[in-house]
Amino acid sequence: MATFEAQVEALTGLSIDGSSAPTQTELTQFLTDGAKEIINYLPKHLLPLCSAEETFTSGTPNTLNTGKILNVFRNDGDIKQPCRQIDSSYKGRVLDSDDMDYASLTDPVYYIENNTIDVIPSNGTVTYSEVQYPSIAYNDSVISSVSLSGVTVTAADPSIFTKTSHGLSTGDVVKLSGFSEMTVLNGMVGTVTGIDANTFRINGISGDPQETTGGNVFKLGGFPDEAEYLIPLYASIKSLQNAIETIRALANTQFDSAVSSNTAEDIELSTSHLNAGNAYLSEIVSMEKQQNKLQADYDRGLSLLKGGAK
Repeated sequence: MATFEAQVEALTGLSIDGSSAPTQTELTQFLTDGAKEIINYLPKHLLPLCSAEETFTSGTPNTLNTGKILNVFRNDGDIKQPCRQIDSSYKGRVLDSDDMDYASLTDPVYYIENNTIDVIPSNGTVTYSEVQYPSIAYNDSVISSVSLSGVTVTAADPSIFTKTSHGLSTGDVVKLSGFSEMTVLNGMVGTVTGIDANTFRINGISGDPQETTGGNVFKLGGFPDEAEYLIPLYASIKSLQNAIETIRALANTQFDSAVSSNTAEDIELSTSHLNAGNAYLSEIVSMEKQQNKLQADYDRGLSLLKGGAK
């Protein structure tokens, strides 16, 4: 699959690098901003695809990332009990066993306060799902809530993958790419198993020779497939806007130079500046036409997403 940079270049006709308009750093920001905007438009039934599970002990508030909570459970010692949400102003009342909203082991509550979440009763294991906004780099080709590079692999059966603080969990589905020595891994998709803080295995994968250079591991999911095409569209619109602003500044500089050199002695120089400015304007017109087309495609895509709500 082409990188997001390549997709944006194909949509816009721009050539993007570290010093272009936009730069690769700016493109990374456009892609990340686009994912956030699109997630905020998603119908509720697609939001679980963009969520991650967090765990903490009730009684010790846990800091939220986005604040978009899908569900909360507290383990009562036997099963995970669903928690009902209350306003934080009621957190004292639910401790009163005579109150109709009393929080018990089998009827726990959660509340959000100062960008943290907590559950009553305390001292229980809490799990909750929260929508996450992925960070997307210009050279990524997939959207992932976990994107690892420099992952080394042993030549063993099963192979051991090593990456400090990898952040993966048992059951995560990952895609492999960019392995320069154990090239058989490239393009493989597998399920993570046998993890600790810095190593993991992928079910059914054993390879040879050893990978010491390091490749890429992307956790799949984190974004609905039917909405992914909108991200390069959003980034393309913003990239063209950035390029147009840059070119417009260049055109204005040429026109200013044409005015300042518009004397009998410098008529040829003035004409040269004028022609250069007009050439820039022509380029802007072409870019704005393409920007409008992409904007229409993007708006139509968002409308279809919302129309597909269940």
